[in-house]
Amino acid sequence: MQDEPRASVIADSVARVDYDVFLSYSRRDKAFSQQLCQTLTAHGKQVWVDWNNIAPAENWREEMYRGIQAARNFVFIISPHSLGSEHCQDELNHALTYHKRLIPVLWEEIDSADCHPALARHNWVFARQQDDFEQAVQKVLDAIDIEMPYVREHTRLFVKAQEWQNHNRDQSFLLRGSELQDALQWLEGSTGKEPQPADLHHDFIHTSRAVEKQQRAQEMALRRMTPQQVRNRNAILSKVRKIWVEGVLESSLHDQILISLGLEHRPEAVVSAWNIELETDAQTREVLPPTTRVVSIFDQLGDGRTLLILGEPGAGKTTTLLELARDLLQRAEQGFDHRIPLVLNLSSWAVKQQSIPVWVVNELNVKYQVPKAVGKEWVAKQELVLLLDGLDEVAAEHREACITELNAFHRDYGPEMVVCSRLQDYETLSGRLTFQRALYLRALNQEQICDYLQELDTDLSGLRHLLETDEVLRELAHSPLNLNLMAMAYQGVGQGDLPRARTLEERRSQLFDAYIQRMLHRSTRTGGQDSYRDEQTVFWLSWLARRLMQDSQTIFLIEQMQPQWLPKKWERLFFPVGYPILGGLFFALFWFVFYALLLEPEYKPFASSFGPIAGVIFGVVLAINGWRIRPIDNLQWSWRLARQNLPEGLLYTGLFVLMFVTIFKILNFELLGMAGAYGLMLGFMSWLVSAFRGLDVKTKLQPNQGIWQSARNAVILGLGMGLLSALFIATIDVVLRDQGFWDSFNLFALFMSGSFFGLLAAMIGGGKAVLQHVLLRHMLYRRGLMPWNYARFLRYCCDRIFLQKVGGGYIFIHRLLLEHFASLRNV
Repeated sequence: MQDEPRASVIADSVARVDYDVFLSYSRRDKAFSQQLCQTLTAHGKQVWVDWNNIAPAENWREEMYRGIQAARNFVFIISPHSLGSEHCQDELNHALTYHKRLIPVLWEEIDSADCHPALARHNWVFARQQDDFEQAVQKVLDAIDIEMPYVREHTRLFVKAQEWQNHNRDQSFLLRGSELQDALQWLEGSTGKEPQPADLHHDFIHTSRAVEKQQRAQEMALRRMTPQQVRNRNAILSKVRKIWVEGVLESSLHDQILISLGLEHRPEAVVSAWNIELETDAQTREVLPPTTRVVSIFDQLGDGRTLLILGEPGAGKTTTLLELARDLLQRAEQGFDHRIPLVLNLSSWAVKQQSIPVWVVNELNVKYQVPKAVGKEWVAKQELVLLLDGLDEVAAEHREACITELNAFHRDYGPEMVVCSRLQDYETLSGRLTFQRALYLRALNQEQICDYLQELDTDLSGLRHLLETDEVLRELAHSPLNLNLMAMAYQGVGQGDLPRARTLEERRSQLFDAYIQRMLHRSTRTGGQDSYRDEQTVFWLSWLARRLMQDSQTIFLIEQMQPQWLPKKWERLFFPVGYPILGGLFFALFWFVFYALLLEPEYKPFASSFGPIAGVIFGVVLAINGWRIRPIDNLQWSWRLARQNLPEGLLYTGLFVLMFVTIFKILNFELLGMAGAYGLMLGFMSWLVSAFRGLDVKTKLQPNQGIWQSARNAVILGLGMGLLSALFIATIDVVLRDQGFWDSFNLFALFMSGSFFGLLAAMIGGGKAVLQHVLLRHMLYRRGLMPWNYARFLRYCCDRIFLQKVGGGYIFIHRLLLEHFASLRNV
């Protein structure tokens, strides 16, 4: 008997992508299908099935097709009835047309000759009466969950492609920016996976790429942008997104449970550039509607937009700033007419107190690895939207000066800027920002706090009672950060387990202590979870927090640790001379082993005498480049730098020639021409290495990546310059001594010059930073101030939600937690 038509409907006019499964079955198998549907639903799966998704007066076949297209998986109940059903076969064929992922479930035995070929190719889930139903359901769940991100993207992109096709392939429905890049990566990674992309997938994605390339070419022509400028722009947009949006915003505490933050205009917090006198009379503080988005307010300000965001500690200022960054990024990725949103922290400004343009260029170089020439161009051409967090993190004695510099930058450059600050710290300043608008993030009200706690599926009965009886704790809960921390720290805590506190600061300290203890004992995804003792972890984090505060830094990069981190004065004094001495001794030892012991007797006196001198030269080269650790992570030739450094290179060449001639005379070595060749080679090498700085914006997303890249660059330059210098010096020796190229002394010259200049080039080209970094890490490790494998420890702390990974660096999850760790001086 043939099944009667079944109405299958999704109410939306466009297929929704919110179903895990489309369940195809015969009416005669409805009892089993209902049991399977109920069990899948109990496991949190969204099941499209006709008895739950029916609406009257709909075209049932069309809606059934759309239901299949909207589901990520197609579960087919195999039985003689379903194989003989015209409607079940129609559903199966439609699923195959759109490359849906099939999960066949055998309910009743069938004749294999009647089975559809597509079903026969797949592994079946056996759910017959003699089989274990729970085990069968688990296999279906496993099949649904396997490669779920891939399948989910398959369905999402298909729905968008179908929408594009249904609108006559209107270009406005195509993919752009980061969404297109993600789709291309998905398509490239689809090889060997099921379901395979449909033809419509390929057509939609490739058309999107072709149209974007065409539009970008037109925009480049109008803006007169070079391909290099486009690559730099795309690189910085990608960095901001990966570091701040994906790395911080999407994994922050506030994102775990969304809390809507109220906004309020604070017109008295800023002054007009036309009237610098502070307006102290009462002004309207307008409370904005709950659905108001900061990007909408920012858009209303027009060109040259400037906005100040104020709030109490933990009110969500950084989260609000990053949400604005996310919205501005989406626009910037769509076309060149939108400025580049750049997130920076003002705390580092206080270190040198430079003008804001100079500081921005330096921050771009240090934090985002943008060459200074590129950064200067972006600032001069107003290509940036500066999203500046942490005005309150600037040292108190420098905040007034920072306000002055920001106003001067606003006056002279007309940039677009957003600045965040704690309200109390900002109000204590005598000056005000000459910005267009100021917003205040309102504290949570009691209803929001109750709703938040009600949504949590954890035991917070003790916390709820404490909030009712403890006025200090209740005041602390008005901050979104504190409320999140309470929910994590006080799970299962009884009302009598929390000590009393008289002040807000005392209660906040208790909250952070409880949070730290809770997180130290949470389960972890990383290996080696028992590698660090609790007191050891807290000590290392407290020391790191103090160092960051002393250096006015928010983001910690392993490769940017400096000798001033050493705790003792004598250690800081030793370091600038210690690493050149160590380097010189190493080179002298190298010279002695490979030359004095291996050379023929007639050359040993010269080699033995020149070894210590070579060590001194090596140490001097290390010392004259400064004691600060500067990783060289960008190895690319620059003609601009080559021309710029040519006069300095000629000066050093002359000095090196004079130095080698003097050394050869002291050693009574007669070939002064060879001495000149050594000086020329060393000067040429110094000039050549100095020009290896490219204009590409490099990506740095791994811990200590700068030091590892410096080591790699040192090897590359060392080998290259070693080979070049060996051939050059050996050739000079042939000319001066008029002997065969392969005689013993020429072999000695070949090896000597190659190793000497190769090691020097390696040091200049990144090896010095590696040597300094290893020495510093060793001294701090011996002091017990950090573990040797620092990256592993920092990952451990991220897993316990003390830190967040920001590109290749790390930040504390909130400034308040950093300050709390810094206050723990007795741990």
